[in-house]
Amino acid sequence: LRYDHIGSPSSGAEANDRWRYRFRIGGTADMSNGMKAGFRLATGGAGATDDIGSTNQTFENGFSRDQIHLDQAWAQMELNEITFIGGKLQNWGKTGWSVSRALFDGDITPEGFEAHYSTDAGSTTLGFHGGAYFINGENAAGEDISNMFIGQITASRSLNTNTKLNFGLGMYTVEEGRLGSTRFTGGILRVGSAGKAARKGNSSGVGYSPVFLDGALGFQTGPGIKVYGTWVNNQESSATKDTGYIGGIKLGNAKKAGQWEAKIEYRSLEKDAVWDDLADSDFGAFGVGGTLDEFKSGTNVEGTVIQGKYMLYDNVQAVLTFRATESEDGTDGESNNRIQGDLIFKF
Repeated sequence: LRYDHIGSPSSGAEANDRWRYRFRIGGTADMSNGMKAGFRLATGGAGATDDIGSTNQTFENGFSRDQIHLDQAWAQMELNEITFIGGKLQNWGKTGWSVSRALFDGDITPEGFEAHYSTDAGSTTLGFHGGAYFINGENAAGEDISNMFIGQITASRSLNTNTKLNFGLGMYTVEEGRLGSTRFTGGILRVGSAGKAARKGNSSGVGYSPVFLDGALGFQTGPGIKVYGTWVNNQESSATKDTGYIGGIKLGNAKKAGQWEAKIEYRSLEKDAVWDDLADSDFGAFGVGGTLDEFKSGTNVEGTVIQGKYMLYDNVQAVLTFRATESEDGTDGESNNRIQGDLIFKF
């Protein structure tokens, strides 16, 4: 259950307040022979006009029934210490990658294939990860197969019994020439009331092959402390607006009843640092759909995230999040605020 407040106080525009909910249910079949299969159903829209980074549903349309869509459908096989996964997959944060949700929205479920391998070298665990995804998976009249590829090396090392260090170095690429004024369809294209694709920060005609470096240092003392950061740079951008930074600190770990956690995080994503469709939709992009106080996935945005979580019960969590953003390059002179209050039930 969610309360969502979006406002742009510097513009004097009327704030947007809405009540929302999210329902997701799924399952995994363990076949006891190194194979698994899983699925998930979820609320939220589907198709070219809806946000691929959200499964939330607004209370609206006079008590009419809401739709459920297929959110995941995948199969997994373990073969000689390598894990292969194919289908409409779980999010990158659930299958072994070490990625920032600022760059890869946690609600996106990519479609394609992944392979993961990990090995221990003393107190260090190394991981090798690869993925091939189909943004459009059919070669037919008027359309072509469009791909996205990603690779990453991860390392995790225990410095002592209470301290752990994690690193990840990766890169993804999407086919150049398909990200200009003509946007992808099938859940990627955002269509406004005039039937035009809404820009979300990226420059037209720019290719996207960002290199991203993630690091985190965790201390399991007291409530627990984690310091983390991400650097990203788009190797295909010839302009200067091709870099992003994320840095934060988290206290505590809300996993069981009575536990809490709090974090503060700063983000800065230049307009061509990453592909804007993948970025965190809750953080917001300026000028989306021509409205300065509208939040969707996007780039050319910087600001702060402050969040607190508390476990009321082992399976009920309360979350309060505040985001304050503005355009990274100063082209939009407005400041946006977003407040979200969540009550999350897991069963």
